[in-house]
Amino acid sequence: MKISVDGGALCIKGNNRFGNYSFTKNLIEAIQKYDEGNEYFVYSFCQKPAWFTVDKKTHYKLIKPTTLWLSTRVSLEEMRDKKDIFLALNQAVPFSTRSQIISFSHGLSFYFFPRLYPDSFHALKDQLNPMVKKSKYVIVASSRVKAELKKLFPTFTRFITMNYGVPFDMLDYQEKVKKKYFLFVGMNHRIKNLEFIIKAFKQFKKNPLFHDYKLYLIGNLKQFEDKQENVISFPDLNRDQIRLLYSEAAACLTASFYESFNFPVLEALAQGCPVVGLNSAIIPEFKAFVSCADDAEGFTAKMLEVCQTRGIKIKRKEILARFSWKKYMSKLQELYK
Repeated sequence: MKISVDGGALCIKGNNRFGNYSFTKNLIEAIQKYDEGNEYFVYSFCQKPAWFTVDKKTHYKLIKPTTLWLSTRVSLEEMRDKKDIFLALNQAVPFSTRSQIISFSHGLSFYFFPRLYPDSFHALKDQLNPMVKKSKYVIVASSRVKAELKKLFPTFTRFITMNYGVPFDMLDYQEKVKKKYFLFVGMNHRIKNLEFIIKAFKQFKKNPLFHDYKLYLIGNLKQFEDKQENVISFPDLNRDQIRLLYSEAAACLTASFYESFNFPVLEALAQGCPVVGLNSAIIPEFKAFVSCADDAEGFTAKMLEVCQTRGIKIKRKEILARFSWKKYMSKLQELYK
């Protein structure tokens, strides 16, 4: 089969490469690693990333202009050169295609928290109906998103839950001695509720046993840095450096108002790093592996707990077996039939 792929998320720049970028990159790596029978054409509007290896079954097609890129430019490409399947990786579908569409929904944070998406709410909401109407399947990353979409589209019966795998660059692991810092990894967006994490950290430090702990912020988060309070930002780390920080952290913290999956949770667990999260930030599939809290008091208590006892024992082999890109690709290929 010939399969086209929306690779627009690969054009996200620098220290904002979370979420859709991580998913797109890892899916392409999984395609190259596990699918030997199909031919893929990845559409994008930026230069090919250095890690992307073109071969006889995986092509990188630079398509411009960027104006109306998916709705018009990709549609023209699809009509000109018909494929069998179009993988709509970013919750949006081309205006026109002769291919069978399989869409990927990355959650409804914009729908439930429109005030946090003042510049994109209407555009994102307008993508939902065409995505469901035109798609044979809509793939979601967690049972939470499937349940939410089924309420919005009760007559659509082909929402498929497929949990992402552990990112390939987080598979290598070496156990490290834990150091006196917590970690937040993620984009600079209000949905991440970073103010809550900083407030909880400051409350945690009031305990005299833990006054010297630090909070490391990984991402474009310089505005939240407060060195007097041991809140330190690292905007330009590479993935090897982030992997090391996971392995040595007392815990990874997450407090988003909403998450459809939450890659940093899985990355942390794969590196033997305990996770403390608000329930809103933890999908059902992660509950058994994460220390969850309902409010600020409970969150701080969980931070204290992981420092004293390391919290929930991390079953790394179980995590790697359950969250596997090989399994993901096997399920995806079944949908091609």
